[in-house]
Amino acid sequence: MEPLNQRQRFELRQCNGENIVLTAYERANATPSLVFDTGDAYPRLLTHVENVLVFQSMGGASDHVYVFAFKGGKPSVALRTATKDLIQVRQSNDGVVVIVPPTAYPGPDGTFAPTPKPKEYPFPVYR
Repeated sequence: MEPLNQRQRFELRQCNGENIVLTAYERANATPSLVFDTGDAYPRLLTHVENVLVFQSMGGASDHVYVFAFKGGKPSVALRTATKDLIQVRQSNDGVVVIVPPTAYPGPDGTFAPTPKPKEYPFPVYR
């Protein structure tokens, strides 16, 4: 129930169809502590849970996946990776798990090896 300018928060901005820029503000700060140009124009998936924001955008050869998180009141880029498939986000009472499917390529004979398990990245939620 805090006023907007008193909360820690994320903001996404896109001006004139340009790249989406994420800004993150610490509590009671008028200027952002983190400014991140995603390099992308539109999110394929966007999830926000308390202090964690998950952003997946469509790229050329692969999608870009970013996780931004507040820890100890300070914002950071907690994960930066890529995938060729849609990620999954699971939420529980104490955290968020981002599941990133692996990219598989054919071997020299043109066959694919068994697909490895997706990577799971846990992020705690602080209320």
